[in-house]
Amino acid sequence: MTPPLTSRNKIIRRDKMQEIRNSKDYSWKLVEQAEVLSQVACDFLYAKLTSDTDVSDVTLYAGEDTNAERICKIAAAGLYNNECNPPVGLYCPKGLYVGTITTGEVLVVWRVRDSKEG
Repeated sequence: MTPPLTSRNKIIRRDKMQEIRNSKDYSWKLVEQAEVLSQVACDFLYAKLTSDTDVSDVTLYAGEDTNAERICKIAAAGLYNNECNPPVGLYCPKGLYVGTITTGEVLVVWRVRDSKEG
């Protein structure tokens, strides 16, 4: 029997199947400057950019630096927010990197894959 969902659990969709995962499986960080968030395979789940001046932007990469594949670019203006919320996690086989943030900060949520997932 499947346990009921609580605020501590999340549903991840994969190949039209749903799987319950505990919230401990997820990582998040509020980033203010370029930074490597994961050096191992992971799924990028969400990012929200908060701008504190006229124009702000940030790019996220599926790797450890800006030479990796670009997976998301977010821009925001004024005191507004903008987000990148893919319908399923984006697989990042070589890690996750947040590029230079012009101004403001970005909240990033990801999940490190265990060795069984690849």
